[in-house]
Amino acid sequence: MKKLIIVILIILSFGATYAQSGDIGLFAGSSYYTGDLNPGTPFKNSSPAFGAFYRYIFNNRLAIRTGYTGTTLKSDDFQGRGITFKTKLNEISAQLEVNFTEFGIEPNEKRLSPYIFGGIGYTWFTARKDSMGFASDPIQHNITSFPFGLGIKYTPVENLSVGLEWGLRKNLGRQADKIDNVYEPGIRISSANDWYAFAGFWISFRLNFLKGERCEELNRH
Repeated sequence: MKKLIIVILIILSFGATYAQSGDIGLFAGSSYYTGDLNPGTPFKNSSPAFGAFYRYIFNNRLAIRTGYTGTTLKSDDFQGRGITFKTKLNEISAQLEVNFTEFGIEPNEKRLSPYIFGGIGYTWFTARKDSMGFASDPIQHNITSFPFGLGIKYTPVENLSVGLEWGLRKNLGRQADKIDNVYEPGIRISSANDWYAFAGFWISFRLNFLKGERCEELNRH
């Protein structure tokens, strides 16, 4: 799975260099975790999250986005039993974006569109769990995840787009909090699966305008 995502990233990076049919951008927002220590409260113990991405644009409806996002996940025992964890998390992913309308950047095109996305990711992290005042050694782990979510994008000026986005990550396994879903000093925790989410703002800069400028310059000669 890791090799598959690396291959996808290499292919799209090659496309960005030569075809320049896409955009590059930055993401800033927050993350939160749901699992054994937080069964379902959004944005509880949220942390800053930052990332960068490249989006390959097929047409005004479809695009593939690849990128990196980093954050820290953390939570406290929801029943006050003295159990906490903290995880430094890194994610690379490839996601298909589908616009609800034909989103574009030209003056005569629609510049506002909701969208949905889904894909596959590879996540590696270092977790530390504290239980009854005793801290565990850092545990390194990696998982496959499946990101999906929704957002809205807008082009305020030509070649520049901004957006708001919220997305969940469905993980294979219950590894993000490193709690084994059994007993912690004789006390049952829970059997909740581990999820994490990102929500925030992104800004992107279109690359193919460089190609257009070069073509116009060639046509003038």
